[in-house]
Amino acid sequence: MSIGAPVVAWDLGNVIIPWNRRDALARFVDDEDEIERISREVFDLSTNLHLDRGATVDEVRRIVEERHPGHGWVVDGYVEHFRHSLGPADEATVALIDELLHVGVRCVGLSNWSAITWAGITDAYPALGRLEGVMISGEEGHCKPDEVIFRRCESRFGFTADQVLFFDDSTANVEGARAVGWDAEVFTTARAARAALVRRGLLSV
Repeated sequence: MSIGAPVVAWDLGNVIIPWNRRDALARFVDDEDEIERISREVFDLSTNLHLDRGATVDEVRRIVEERHPGHGWVVDGYVEHFRHSLGPADEATVALIDELLHVGVRCVGLSNWSAITWAGITDAYPALGRLEGVMISGEEGHCKPDEVIFRRCESRFGFTADQVLFFDDSTANVEGARAVGWDAEVFTTARAARAALVRRGLLSV
């Protein structure tokens, strides 16, 4: 299948920028078993999603305290040490973006990311400057896979659902994109993403 006037939308975390919340937790929790427990039970992905949706640190701390009394400090520690959860930009993915730009394919970012922890990220990762722009959930008050954030992305960057191919490492987010008419692929590696782009005629073999 080919799409006209193509746009490729990229998730950021674990697509362009490696992310592992345990690496942030390890900056203020010494015991490996405790890090695992906290990441599984206290500051799990559903808790992190509150930050990504735009909740304040105080709001998320209260949520954690309700579920796990005496653990609100985990939220403060995670936000303080957030940068340690990130790795260097994935060079293969960045090279793939450059290849797309070279042949005239537009590239934008669409990420579930807290507005609080987003501060300074574009300076720390110059590769993001290759993108036409980045929409983050924390500034929109909505997270993928909610329909509204996909529609806002279309409006913000000026494309329609039949013009975009979306890469995200989350199956749920890919299914959400497909539900609103986007073409979408689960991201595993830059090599696999390139093969998907070739299949759609956006890149040559």
